[in-house]
Amino acid sequence: MDSSVSPSPSDALLPMYESVARYFSLLGEPTRLRILHAVCDEERCVNDIMQITGLEQPNVSRHLARLHQAGLLERRRDGSRVFYRAARSPQWDLCRLIAQQVCRAQVRPGSGQGCTAGGLESVFPVESKEETSV
Repeated sequence: MDSSVSPSPSDALLPMYESVARYFSLLGEPTRLRILHAVCDEERCVNDIMQITGLEQPNVSRHLARLHQAGLLERRRDGSRVFYRAARSPQWDLCRLIAQQVCRAQVRPGSGQGCTAGGLESVFPVESKEETSV
């Protein structure tokens, strides 16, 4: 490669691109979305999350660790139990917005179905019309 050629401006943004890709990869796992759904309205311990999702403890714990590390979940220890709750953050807002938009795109007009099916609106409530226009 010719050393007189300067690096592309996008080269400087490569770490940001990689970070964004890791974040979307994290949300690209349906199991993690199920776990987020389980803890978004109230704090829950690992056993409660297992019951709600039907997943085994090692699987739940592995996904909880990744979600916590990414800043989507907060946790606290109470004796031998660990409780998780949604961390209200820009990442959480983005996840909510995407979930709402995907739900609306999949609902056929006049079908009688809406985004309230499965609790999506209660989990990811619409706070204002401006907020959901994408």
